[in-house]
Amino acid sequence: MKVFKHLVKLYIIFFKVGLFTIGGGYAMLPIVEKELVQKSKLSTMESVMESYSLAQTLPGVIASNAAALIGYKLFGIPGAIASALGVITPSIGIVTVIAMVFRKFGHLEVVQNAFIGIRIVVLALLFDSFMRLFKVAVFDKKTFAVSMISFVLVLMNWASPILILIIGALFGLYVYRERVGS
Repeated sequence: MKVFKHLVKLYIIFFKVGLFTIGGGYAMLPIVEKELVQKSKLSTMESVMESYSLAQTLPGVIASNAAALIGYKLFGIPGAIASALGVITPSIGIVTVIAMVFRKFGHLEVVQNAFIGIRIVVLALLFDSFMRLFKVAVFDKKTFAVSMISFVLVLMNWASPILILIIGALFGLYVYRERVGS
């Protein structure tokens, strides 16, 4: 019964995340931190960031991947299911309502302007999340150099993002071994 209560709590946390986060993925990071790390103390920010990092390497939506990974770390497969369902439930409902409204009123200028405003807010949330990730992931000159080189290589289309991910993973293992001292 206690596990069920934790699963319901996890579902509610990720339901809030899915409900109040426009843009998913990184935009949901501040809410995840507040609800999961600060309020409920079910996880640490380091664990959340590890899940986000791994979620990026998996196919699919980062938000649901990260939610499932966090839930799995906390309560195994039932936790993964509760978290993933929690984060996608609001989106399904919201997209359905927006589609119905947009179908009837999408031609109106006020509706088009509202979507422009939403895009600006999403951009601000993404920038905030990027800065949080950057502060956690880039901790010395080596990691800064690798992140900037990777960014430029992918931005300029000079290297495949998959190749950069593989090289980044190998570099991450090297840095981890160096930090742990193995």
